[in-house]
Amino acid sequence: MKSGFYFPALACGLALAASPAVAGPYSAGADDPDNPFDAPVPGLVDGTSNPLFFGWAAGWEDYHRADDDEEFNDPEVALGPATGDQFDVVSLGELDANAIAAGDEPGRVTMLFDPPIRNFHGADFAVFENSLPSWDGGVFAELAYVEASDDGVVFHRFPAISLTPEAVGPYGTIDPTDVHNLAGKHINSGGDSWGTPFDLADVGLDHATHIRIVDIPGDGSFKDDAGRPIYDAWPTFGSGGFDLEAIGAISVEMRYQDWPALQSLPPDERGPADDPDGDGLPNLLEYALARDPAAPGAEPPTRIVREAGGPPVLVFRRDMRLIDLELEIQVSGDLVEWTTLAVSTGGAEFVPADGWSAEITETAAPGIRSVGVIREVRVEMPGKTRVFHRLSASLIEP
Repeated sequence: MKSGFYFPALACGLALAASPAVAGPYSAGADDPDNPFDAPVPGLVDGTSNPLFFGWAAGWEDYHRADDDEEFNDPEVALGPATGDQFDVVSLGELDANAIAAGDEPGRVTMLFDPPIRNFHGADFAVFENSLPSWDGGVFAELAYVEASDDGVVFHRFPAISLTPEAVGPYGTIDPTDVHNLAGKHINSGGDSWGTPFDLADVGLDHATHIRIVDIPGDGSFKDDAGRPIYDAWPTFGSGGFDLEAIGAISVEMRYQDWPALQSLPPDERGPADDPDGDGLPNLLEYALARDPAAPGAEPPTRIVREAGGPPVLVFRRDMRLIDLELEIQVSGDLVEWTTLAVSTGGAEFVPADGWSAEITETAAPGIRSVGVIREVRVEMPGKTRVFHRLSASLIEP
């Protein structure tokens, strides 16, 4: 049975050492939405948790701190949403030169996710450390390897890249554009909250239930995927080594009743037919089109464009994570008889209905380039003199 609606026509201390000017191809330490490799994802939007994240770490295991410092050693603080608070962290500890020479293990912690993180388009999750900005554009970073597992037994390490040319010393800074697939390169302190994105496609997993963070003592003894030395601020003390603040899951399968945006609404305005922001869109369409049900959007939910004299093209956004949703693109010549042109079921891409050969393309919606779960759909409409369109959204059993 389904119901439907229609939309008509602690790293303490200051980072004082200089870092090189931007040199590498990877993202800067803060707002860099157009970087093609690892554009950072904000943990907070207007001071509240970013609604893009559909999940956060819900448990932990296998916490090992590499030193005997007794502060910042509670993994519980790394559960739940990012806060941007540089003291709201669990530290993995630091290995000194003697410990590295002795072959001691770096600090680590494994964070648990239920429901699991899926491998969808683009970044599937983001890791938040408490990295600090430097006056010269560098980042005071304590880096870590990131590993993912779908069973908690076998872990797959993300292929790391570090192009930092030389050691930076205690509380020195690195150029984050030289670093890729290592957590800790993005600023998450002092009013900024940026997470480092990771794509499960890089480790060949369909889903992940466990994300393990492994500290990297930054003296160059530990290597990237190509065998190059990894440098970061080393040695550090206090909250030495990597300081985990949170891990946010982007690629999580979602059902309407679990949609986090509903929690911001009064209990009596959470139904699919309700329209709490009074913008003419019921909650179900806000859900389908990746909009905020508590505030009218600045852009229309659908639009028709013409390019270079071509046919009319219907453009709208959708969220591919919604497994209990069916979307239908429908057309009519008289607003009485409607014909389904294309259908998307359970988050899958649109396919033309029988008897139609519409050209349909889907790409990542404009925004943060690393994020691909919000899709921009473009549908070439039938070339009639007079045609109307509408978008149907229905809840289904996944």
